[in-house]
Amino acid sequence: MLADFSRENAAASRDAGLWRIIMETTPDIVYVLNPEGVIVEANPQLCRILRQPREKIVGTRITGNLERDQISVAERVLKNVVDKRIAQRSTRTYQLPGMEALTFEVMESPLVREGKVWAIAGIGRDITQEVLLERKLWDTEESHHWAVDFAFRTTLGLVKGYIYTLCRNAGMDEERRSRYARVIEEEMEHLSKIVEDVLDIRRMENGEIEHSGEIVKVADCVRRALLECEGEAQRRDIEFNVNCPDQMHPLWAPREALQRVLVNLIQNAIHHTLHEGKVWIDVRDHEEYVEIHVKDNGVGIPDDEISCIFDKYYRGKSSVASPVPGTGLGLAIARTLVNAMGGKIWVCSREGAGTDFGVVLPRRPMDISEKGETDLWKLDAIHSNPATCR
Repeated sequence: MLADFSRENAAASRDAGLWRIIMETTPDIVYVLNPEGVIVEANPQLCRILRQPREKIVGTRITGNLERDQISVAERVLKNVVDKRIAQRSTRTYQLPGMEALTFEVMESPLVREGKVWAIAGIGRDITQEVLLERKLWDTEESHHWAVDFAFRTTLGLVKGYIYTLCRNAGMDEERRSRYARVIEEEMEHLSKIVEDVLDIRRMENGEIEHSGEIVKVADCVRRALLECEGEAQRRDIEFNVNCPDQMHPLWAPREALQRVLVNLIQNAIHHTLHEGKVWIDVRDHEEYVEIHVKDNGVGIPDDEISCIFDKYYRGKSSVASPVPGTGLGLAIARTLVNAMGGKIWVCSREGAGTDFGVVLPRRPMDISEKGETDLWKLDAIHSNPATCR
């Protein structure tokens, strides 16, 4: 199989032995799968990490020894690689007998011959220690800097890899070159958002950001938010289901702030939803307030993490193992903006069954410091009502 792998890529490398050198000398794990997900080649680094000889690894399924809730996700990822002929990045945690759990970040790409995917090439790195460190230190000041640094390094590392590949392969076909260029563009946009989040949370804490209220159409804000998140949802085959009436009572709110809240909640749902999952956006029109729900059928939130989910820099277990690097600021920013608009935000979730974020915003402009107890009581009553978590 490795000989076929080398011949298939010889045109690009001009050296059929290059792939064997890569397999044997790269510090990353490298493996080749057949279209059914069975390992047909594994490099020495993978054998060393798994503490098994190549003979025991070859012939096993890549989904073997995966944590139970990740098997279906991995199978969907491989199906996308084969059916859609696109590279997919994911994170997997393996539990091998007699060993502690190991977490890998991997990129799997299709190898096409005569119009058909004949194999899948995988490359990845062991991030077990990074995951353990983040879980241990998430509530310390050092972890805040580490989270930002990790998000930067992960994104920049991916961009660097694609740029290196583009520069080293002058004969690359135009379709693949365009695909790599799109990935670079998307990752740079993600990097810009990380910078924006870090700067904005500091400005909010210092009272340096002011939003002017205006009459807004919630339906327009929802459409714009969906448009901004559409590309990422399509890459993960996530379906949007929207219930938002065009004709609603007028809402007085800062347009940019409302837009940011919606985008952050929708992106959070996408990041924690399985491939081919669903995200629902439900807007309910009430006489005195607007109620917005962003719900997904993703991995859910453990009970012991619910109380921390809006904390600055907090990333739960599913976030730490997510293939999307982040800083844990998205929900903190959403809560800060909702509070500034005089509203309430809450979350209802069940591990393995999805999450529902709810937001209520008063229709009339109110300064949060001037609201009476009656107004606060009304919003708190909505928040505490179990029916709002349906």
